[in-house]
Amino acid sequence: MARRISATMPCFLSRSSIFMATMVDVAIAVPQTMSIRFLRVKLSPPFFRAKPGLPRDWSPFRRTPTRVAETAYAALAGIPAIVFIPAGKIAAGKLSQALAYGARTLQVAGDFDDAMALVQRVCDELGVYLLNSLNPFRLEGQKSIVFEIVQGLGWQPPDWIVLPAGNLGNTAAFGKALHELHALGLIDRLPRLAAVQAEGANPFYQSYLGGFEQPVTVRAETIATAIRIGAPVSYGRAVRSLSWTNGAVTQVSDNEIMDAKAVVDGAGIGCEPASAASVAGARRLVAEGVIRPGQRVVAVLTGNVLKDPGATVDYHTGAWADARFANRPQPVAADLDAVRDLIEGIL
Repeated sequence: MARRISATMPCFLSRSSIFMATMVDVAIAVPQTMSIRFLRVKLSPPFFRAKPGLPRDWSPFRRTPTRVAETAYAALAGIPAIVFIPAGKIAAGKLSQALAYGARTLQVAGDFDDAMALVQRVCDELGVYLLNSLNPFRLEGQKSIVFEIVQGLGWQPPDWIVLPAGNLGNTAAFGKALHELHALGLIDRLPRLAAVQAEGANPFYQSYLGGFEQPVTVRAETIATAIRIGAPVSYGRAVRSLSWTNGAVTQVSDNEIMDAKAVVDGAGIGCEPASAASVAGARRLVAEGVIRPGQRVVAVLTGNVLKDPGATVDYHTGAWADARFANRPQPVAADLDAVRDLIEGIL
């Protein structure tokens, strides 16, 4: 698998001033005539807004496991926040942010889907404001990622946009954004969406194989905690997005995810495991002939490398039997000659 940065594009700062993305070209074991770009989302889109009129002693939103940008915005606005997480099921880097920003963090006995079912009841019966993929205003904010993609490419859409797929909020939002851009005449054709799931958390992929005749649920398990979801709440809207864009769904193994992550990290970009699913999925679709030579592909990276440092350390220190790009730390004596021997050939 090649690792080579071929070009770097500037950062794009949206009018909201709270969303930035970086796009870079990276060669990653695909035909040389193919262009694959990573879109790294550095801060969450502006889908948090304080809701006037809500009592200050209420929590105006909850956020299901992992992403915690909303807790930062809530802290800035002085609004109480509640975060529901499945106990022991999210990465420490994500949990630490929710705690640091002062959110009331509730650890639910169960997995993501158990927490999701509980929080819907909490919001319905206790008057808490819901802010996850079920909230249509949040999806409107997530559309801005697609606006940044096409803007960064000079309003010439890529052939494919490949993204991780868990709760399917991004899949739903991306299709809506593309549909609207095309209807407004801002792009002359629709890119195809490719949703990538982990093999151990693949309900959408299974539904895709069945022609989306009915939703599928699974008991999810994968190293990619951000997409460890067995009953995605945005299923219907995601199906509509794929219909609009003639999209595809694929699945990748945890090993493929971690190898792709190592390539992204080694290129100086960095991402969490779930983000690397998009890159692993792009490689899978190339190998299957779905993505063809000469096509332009944008792979979306949704989470920072520091979101799950434990997974990174495990990969590079021998916890994975087949870590193709492991960068193992080397012990060395506190001696100049010993260091010289180890770094010979680097200097």
